This record gives sequence, C-alpha cells and structure tokens, in this order.
Amino acid sequence: SASRQGTGRRSPASVKMGTCNSSCQAAAAPRDTSGGAQRRQKAFSDGESVTSISSELDMARIPNAEKRTLSLGGGVDLNSNGIGYACRKGRKPAGSGAARQPNQDSWCVHHRANQLSVYGVFDGHGEKGHLISDCVKKQLPQVAVQVAKAGLNAVGTDMLLKESFERMQKKIEAQTHIGCQHSGTTASVVLHDRANTRLTISHVGDSKIVLVRKKVGTAAHELEGVELTRDHKPELEDERARIERAGGRVVFDGYTHRVHKKRGVGPGLNMSRSFGDVLAHKVCGVSSEPETTVRDLGSGDEALLLCSDGIWDVISPQGAADIVKDFGPWQAMAAAKRLADVAVARWLAGTGGTMTDDITVVLVLSSADDSACTSSESTSSSEN
Repeated sequence: SASRQGTGRRSPASVKMGTCNSSCQAAAAPRDTSGGAQRRQKAFSDGESVTSISSELDMARIPNAEKRTLSLGGGVDLNSNGIGYACRKGRKPAGSGAARQPNQDSWCVHHRANQLSVYGVFDGHGEKGHLISDCVKKQLPQVAVQVAKAGLNAVGTDMLLKESFERMQKKIEAQTHIGCQHSGTTASVVLHDRANTRLTISHVGDSKIVLVRKKVGTAAHELEGVELTRDHKPELEDERARIERAGGRVVFDGYTHRVHKKRGVGPGLNMSRSFGDVLAHKVCGVSSEPETTVRDLGSGDEALLLCSDGIWDVISPQGAADIVKDFGPWQAMAAAKRLADVAVARWLAGTGGTMTDDITVVLVLSSADDSACTSSESTSSSEN
C-alpha cells in the first residue's frame, strides 16, 4: 500500500496512482535469521509445542505472487486446526513508483494446540512500509502472549496493550535505518484464548477484523459478517478532534480524507492511527494508541477474518461471510485462497486489468473443539 501517503490509492472504481512522496533513503533491512525467529518463538512456547508461521521479508515484485513464508516448530497442520492464510503481491500501474514496491503486507500465526493462538496482519505504506510491517510483525504479537500470561481484567488488559503499542512505536522511531518518517503500517492483532473461547483484539489503522456468525433470529443457516474493529480514519469525529488539537488538519482531496500539517501540505496520510509515520505522529496528531476489544465466542460464531484493505476495498464483511460459508473447518486454506482470488478478480475487473492492491487474509474457522459459551463483548474506550 505504497500510496497511502500524499497521492493516495484509488479503489477499483476510480484509479489514479501516483508515486510515494517519501524522502527516506533507508538501506534494506537484513533478512531475519532462523536464530532470531527461534528466539521469538520461544517467547510463545514456555517449553510447549508451538507452531509458528509468518510472512518473510520478500523483495519480489511479481504481481499476484504469494509472499514467502517462514515456518518453525510444532509440526502441527494449521489447516486441520481451522487456520488458513494467503498473502498476494499487488499489481501496480507500469511506470508508477508503486510498481517498484514489493509486497508491503505482513502477517503471522503462532499456535499452541488447544490453548492459545495469536494472529496478526500488518499493512505497510510509504516507501519503506514493507520494512516497518515486517518489524512490527516480528515483535508486537509477543505482547498478546504477555497479556494472556498476566491474567488481567479488561481494564488491565487495555492498559498493558496501550503501553506495549507505545513502546513499539518508540522502537520503530529509534530504528532510523528503516526509514519511518513518511512510512508506516497498520497492525491488527488477535489473541485467541482457546481454553476459554475468548478473543482479545487490538488494532491501529484499517486492517479490519470481521467475525462471521449465524444470523440471529433466522431458522436457516444464514451467516452474517460483523465488524469487530472500526477503521481509523481522520474524518471520524473523535479522530479529527485529536488531530486538530495536536496541530494537524484533515483535508478531503476529492477521493479520501488525509492528515496534513497545519500549514503547508503533507504528510497526507489517509488514516488516523498507525505505527511509524513519524512526521504525522509528531506534528499532526496521528496516534499509535490501539483500540482494544475482549469478546467471548459463542456457539453461533463460525469464522474470524483478519484482512488488509486489499480485501475490504472490494469485498464487504457480508460478502466475505457469503464466500466462506461453504467451507468446512478443515478447509481453511482453501477458504483463504478463495477470498484472495475473488478480491484479485474484482480489483482487475474494476481497474481494466491494471491494478490490484497487496492482499492478505488470515482466516480461522470454528471447529468441533471450540465449545460454546454465551457471546458477549466489552470494548475499552480509546482516546478521544
């Protein structure tokens, strides 16, 4: 999603791609070694078998190519546990700056059988967005595990996650080689407590999380897609108020609302919360504070979707529910692939074959082992 700064990405219905305006000249980050990945995996395991799989930094520029993955430990077949994923490189108009960008999405799954899973999706933007999304993917999911170990109530969980997101932002700012002045990433992270059938959700940005569930009050097996997160957009009343208090302003460019400095033009970010984007954070009121939701799963909950907006720009939550409803709990990979295929086809159809966004799906289908409990939800208020 290289064009979220300044010029802006257009939906399939209206495409005018421009180049990224980042002035960063950061060197490419070194490829992660297996030793570093093994140390991160150990943080999840506590000596028990954990299967970890994630995207790996991949500089390939082939449209629709699956991003390279890194797998460690456990030997558990995630598909048989109802977990699927897909991550496709987008197609950008020839000659644009975005055409030279690699896949900027990142994702991860860490799974301890019958106990807990952690899922994450991170959608980078700006010239170095692929480096920032990869950096956050490596570090932030460990926070969710620490939350689980702490056994806190909703208020304590919210405080710990906010502190952890703040530390993550400071780490990114300190890694000047990444180039985060005008580049950043979204982050959507879910801790799935399988023993207690509970989700703890934290996010910044617009990588939406959707729950697919049985529609209440219908006799037939009808499913609906329910948004568990809201997109952090600068035109939202509370987000605009924070931005303006901090000295920024929100400007509509004819397609989308963007965050600019009080005087002059830039940085032009089209979201109100993110990681990275140092200029937007420092002078425009963009925030890395997450919104956090704790939700108990119920018998009617069928699937969980974490997707970058390469999916949500062309498929509605209800549309996604209609697509995945035909897949059983051991067909998670096929369901994720189907969602990605439909999104690619819709992007190409809507842009005359010239463009698709980077597309990422992490999908969790319910299984017979997911016991039922009464569905409830508590949402901690975020900054206003």
